Amino acid sequence: MRLPLLLIIVLWVHLGDLGSAWLYNIWPHAADLRLLRDSLVIATAACCLATLRLPVGIILPMLGYGALALSYLLIGVGNAPRGLQISSFGTLMIPPLFVLVGYYCIRNLRDLHMLAAWLVLLAIASTAFGAWEQQHTDFWLTTMHYPQYMLEVKGLKLGANPLDGLPWNFYGGVDLQRRAAGLLASPLAQGMFLAVSAVLVIAWLDARARLLGLLLSAFLFAGIWMSGTRGAMFAGGLALLGYLLGNRSLLPGRGWRWLILGTTLLAIVVASWNILIMSINLLDGSSVGHWAALKKNLVDLPRVLFTGAGLGQQGAMAGQAAASTIGGGEGAIFSIAFQLGVPAALLFLLFYGNMSWMFWRTYRHHGSALALAAFWLSVGLTITLVTSEHMLAVSGTGAFWLLCGGVLRSLYRLPSPALKHSHEN
Repeated sequence: MRLPLLLIIVLWVHLGDLGSAWLYNIWPHAADLRLLRDSLVIATAACCLATLRLPVGIILPMLGYGALALSYLLIGVGNAPRGLQISSFGTLMIPPLFVLVGYYCIRNLRDLHMLAAWLVLLAIASTAFGAWEQQHTDFWLTTMHYPQYMLEVKGLKLGANPLDGLPWNFYGGVDLQRRAAGLLASPLAQGMFLAVSAVLVIAWLDARARLLGLLLSAFLFAGIWMSGTRGAMFAGGLALLGYLLGNRSLLPGRGWRWLILGTTLLAIVVASWNILIMSINLLDGSSVGHWAALKKNLVDLPRVLFTGAGLGQQGAMAGQAAASTIGGGEGAIFSIAFQLGVPAALLFLLFYGNMSWMFWRTYRHHGSALALAAFWLSVGLTITLVTSEHMLAVSGTGAFWLLCGGVLRSLYRLPSPALKHSHEN
């Protein structure tokens, strides 16, 4: 039953907003389905903790981080409303919860490849749909009534385009062009999900259809470009280049490998050049906002060196509630530090760093392409920790955290080939 459970969670995470928005038009109680999804994730993660042993380097910092967050919630540190504290606590718990879900549901390599297949097929469908809906904004306004759903269900009181009510992230660039939202109904989530899938597809098809994997990766990177998510472009580009450089068995001969690597680098630079120049020169409002937020985060950080200001004092939930906050309001690692203190942020980084190191060790011992993909994705996504809260978003990085848990469960505890050979002799 674990694989069907995982499939339900994968579909619910990535199609939840689209499905709920459509259903909300005919059944207002669809707004409560999100709570059911969250309950399912929490229950599955609890089953993992109760029945399975995780690597010490993962479970200790994970429990320490969770215990700190829970203590802040129980004590009620800060002056944020109780509901906002609970919502912020749930957001901070997304990474460990989804790692636990992946660890519980994925028991072997077959299960891990099944997860990869689901994510890749979903990403391809989302890219194709995004190319269509990007040219048909009326779909969101008249068919889905998405502005109403975002306001009444998701509480989008700030950040909506006053002309049509769609979230501002549906538009980007100096001329505010429509960005592809895809099946995830969010350009930001679409971009990050496709960044993960664009590397994953090459690893999934590694030994069976290498050329097809490269072509599908290029297709998914086109989807990232249509979403206009610059963080996903840079994170996905870094992860892809690292994977191509590290996987020496991907293509026969050093010459082919360097040709593919050089072509990929050139394509990424050409596709993102205008966005890079725009960001460096602060030519759009988003770049200005990111830079201002980073500066304020660094200035205010000494105020939370030991203890945080409390749950709900920074983060996406606080921004929507227009609550009093500390810091600049962007960056997942800053969100953790300002709410729970720098020690909690360090525990999170220890959990994340240990997990990344385990992926690398797993690849070195077993030569698994999926372990190498997980390692380079963890490296690439690191840059978003200081620029956005993608790492604390269900739809954006839920797939990544599930993959992390699955790789740890299915590959990390396998004996290395050398050890296995010595046992056989």
